[in-house]
Amino acid sequence: MSKKILILEGSPRKNGNTDLMAQEFAVGATEAGHKVEKIYIKDKTIKGCLGCGACQRNGGSCVQKDDMTEIYEKIVAADAVVFASPVYFYSWTSQIKTVIDRTFAIEPTLTDTKFYMLSSGAAPELKYMENMTKTFELYISCFRAGGVENAGVVYGLGADAPGDVKNTEAMTAAYELGKTV
Repeated sequence: MSKKILILEGSPRKNGNTDLMAQEFAVGATEAGHKVEKIYIKDKTIKGCLGCGACQRNGGSCVQKDDMTEIYEKIVAADAVVFASPVYFYSWTSQIKTVIDRTFAIEPTLTDTKFYMLSSGAAPELKYMENMTKTFELYISCFRAGGVENAGVVYGLGADAPGDVKNTEAMTAAYELGKTV
């Protein structure tokens, strides 16, 4: 059965290491018969969460009218959502973090969605990525409705210059993870 996969690319660099991993994930998923859409967050206008809670009181509609409205619809319609973000100072890029914060609007109602994370960084060892793993797992745990799960994570270690991730185990792992959706 074909599934809808949404890749939210949080890197400010198109064709950077994380984007290359996301492309490989998409190839694997497409070959497995799924439909993949990628959104480059840097090309969208998304304001930071106001913390007003209006979205939680009115059925998930944020009071801010920006490009996040479109992304909400796509997340809710997706069977799988991929957060692709390089590691910046042990954490998400500001682009993807803004999207994550704004998903507070749909948090009470999102169900049966698999979440994946793809990340690259110059760090040579996994220990430098532990904060990303922890925050991703904690994010997934916030969803109260059933069926939301962490379906997999792939890291591209030692990827500093654009293209460093090419021909690495991370690219193969991203491709294989895409095939398993």
